[in-house]
Amino acid sequence: MNRSDITGVILAGGRSTRMGEDKGLVEVNGRPLFEHIAEKLRPQVGEILISCNQNAERYGRDFMTVPDITPDFSGPLAGMLAALSVSKTEWILFVPCDVPAFPDNLAEALRAEADGQQAVYARDPERAHPTLCLLNRKVMPDLESYLGNGDRKLMFFFEKIGAKSALFQDPSAFSNLNTPEDVELWKASQRDIKL
Repeated sequence: MNRSDITGVILAGGRSTRMGEDKGLVEVNGRPLFEHIAEKLRPQVGEILISCNQNAERYGRDFMTVPDITPDFSGPLAGMLAALSVSKTEWILFVPCDVPAFPDNLAEALRAEADGQQAVYARDPERAHPTLCLLNRKVMPDLESYLGNGDRKLMFFFEKIGAKSALFQDPSAFSNLNTPEDVELWKASQRDIKL
């Protein structure tokens, strides 16, 4: 499996209630957050899609957008199912729009655990990060029936299908930006790196 065999999907379909505005469009150093994610994702995948339920015209300037099949903000699994249904590749790498420091080798490390699997997700020594995952399109029937039952919890779904995890040593790579304060802290850390 090489880069062109994987579609990258940026998950930007949530309500962003704690941020107070669409998280993916929060400006960081003059560019919306989702563009920072896309830039980091681009070397790891063949094509990038954006899973979003609002502001599709903005996200869609440079990328194909995919709305949830059900328009009720029913969580990341709904965005994943919609993206799986339109992907041209068998494997899809998902990254949320609010985890800008995600590992540069995310696709590679998840791929290394993917043999015989339908799903592989990231974890660090402290906890699982199921929204950063590599899914095979074969997972769709199980995912459709899980969502059809009204279930929403991503980790429960992964446990149910026996998904594997790939261990990353640095928990800070998975810090997510949920509030304006988180964004300011991340901006400051980026300034420190550039100095």
